[in-house]
Amino acid sequence: MDVVVYAALGAKGGEHDLAYKLLAAALEQELGLSELPEMVREDGGKPYFPGCPNICFNLSHSHGAAVCALHDKPVGIDVEKLRPAPRRLADGLADEAFFRLWTAKEATIKRQGGSAAALLRPMEPDGLCQCLEPLLEGYTVTVCPSEKAAIRAKVISHI
Repeated sequence: MDVVVYAALGAKGGEHDLAYKLLAAALEQELGLSELPEMVREDGGKPYFPGCPNICFNLSHSHGAAVCALHDKPVGIDVEKLRPAPRRLADGLADEAFFRLWTAKEATIKRQGGSAAALLRPMEPDGLCQCLEPLLEGYTVTVCPSEKAAIRAKVISHI
């Protein structure tokens, strides 16, 4: 199965709901599921479907954008609006380079089920991470599958 990424722009403040709408749309369009299966969270907070262990997903949202990655193996995804990078974290990197690295690290950690606190520790992102540019103009989107896989991305304009 390909890794499938759904992305959308919406109103600021509605990103969380938009991410779950993307998940529902991806499950319906890709797998024919008309409703979300029961969802629970791992200790680290990562959501999953206990009754559907072959459906793995991850969600992210930032400043009016939301993304959803769907695969049959663990997957992580992150989206960040391009903006001035926090200087205390950027370590001299240009804004775009910082957010490429940041989203790759976060997608790696999310795939592994880790917490956001791990982002502040030195680490290298997984080499399987792929930055999906220019999926959403003005945003950096990075997906991190568990294994080498084709990635299909869709921008959803009406959801």
